Amino acid sequence: MNVLPRREALHAGFRTCILAFGLGSLASIAAAQAFPDKSKIFKIILPQGPGSAADGLARAYARGIAEVANLNVIVDYKPGAEAVIGVQALKSSAADGYTMMLSSSSTQVVNVLMMPNIPYDPFTDFVPLAGVSRAVLTMNFGPSVSFKTAREFIAAARANPGKYTFGSSTATHRLAGELLQSAAGIKLLIVPYKATGAAVTALAGGEVDVMLADPSSISGMWQSGRVRPVAASGAARTRSLPDLPTLREEGVSDYEMTPWYGMYYPAKTPPASVVAMRDILRKAATTSVVAEALKNARMEPLGLVGDEVTALNRKELEMLGKVVRAANLQPQR
Repeated sequence: MNVLPRREALHAGFRTCILAFGLGSLASIAAAQAFPDKSKIFKIILPQGPGSAADGLARAYARGIAEVANLNVIVDYKPGAEAVIGVQALKSSAADGYTMMLSSSSTQVVNVLMMPNIPYDPFTDFVPLAGVSRAVLTMNFGPSVSFKTAREFIAAARANPGKYTFGSSTATHRLAGELLQSAAGIKLLIVPYKATGAAVTALAGGEVDVMLADPSSISGMWQSGRVRPVAASGAARTRSLPDLPTLREEGVSDYEMTPWYGMYYPAKTPPASVVAMRDILRKAATTSVVAEALKNARMEPLGLVGDEVTALNRKELEMLGKVVRAANLQPQR
């Protein structure tokens, strides 16, 4: 019976461990190098339904990714429950790099502030890939308002607390209105509606006086003249609406609310896949199809990556959190 000396046996075992470790590392490297597998289907989960501004962006990015990386990409619609259904779908999906989500500050900021016992954490459950776009909201008057400018309206609202009505259909709209009241020192009567279309129709019909909304949902009413945009919610004028002054220009010095969109992976997605997809998204952002989608939605590109998206998320949670606490807003049930 041949028995190896103790030292030789130990060395043999050590070499076996090294070999096994090396083979495992090579397998991991090979798997990382194999991403993306062009034979697989990529999914972009969209927590909103078809026809929304986010839908146009998601479909544009699906085509842009196909163009720059020759990948098969589909948009997977999962609307409902203030977008929570779609967010949970990403959270529970396989962290293999083949499922991502196009979401917004509504899910990453507003829901966190306005929903009790929210079933996800925007920081620990997801990996931010890239910022996609930023939008402004427009302040709009209905036919019940004769003022020509936001400055005139705000002066009248200060002199007549509670006289003027504000249409709201989402948590984002409501926060925009609360921030306006806080920053401008006015008191409006907020009137809730179940859908944005209903709120816009009410504004056009003179049932409410003013509304802050994204241009893609209200610009169709501008040509009629019954709904008039008078100011924008950004810190500076936007290229898509260059003639529209900001609320800051109209005397509300601290006002800024600009909803944004970003792409996310589920937590624990392999770092190599994250890096690869960030590069693909960067290239997709330069395609004409994505540029056209941003133009149609009157949005600006948001050139943030990874931790920069997280920093924006934290900044807005802090800013809007102060508004929620100051206004004593009750979370949605």
